[in-house]
Amino acid sequence: MIQHLLNIEANDRPVLLERVLRVIRHRGFTILKVTATQNQSNKIAKIEIIVESERPISLITNQVEKLWDIRTVDVTTIQSA
Repeated sequence: MIQHLLNIEANDRPVLLERVLRVIRHRGFTILKVTATQNQSNKIAKIEIIVESERPISLITNQVEKLWDIRTVDVTTIQSA
């Protein structure tokens, strides 16, 4: 399996994390770890998600980038097994 780290920056909204996780789940990826933080002063959320799958990571990134409030999505491959 291939693991990827997604670094997502977005405008903070109450349902933001739920929407991102739903996209990942619907594309058939396994979520291994989620870390989310919010900057109270500028209302920017930063989300780090480690996912695992044999499927191309572009299946997630293309869809997450289309979500409202998403500013950036950066991907790093962290492990191949």
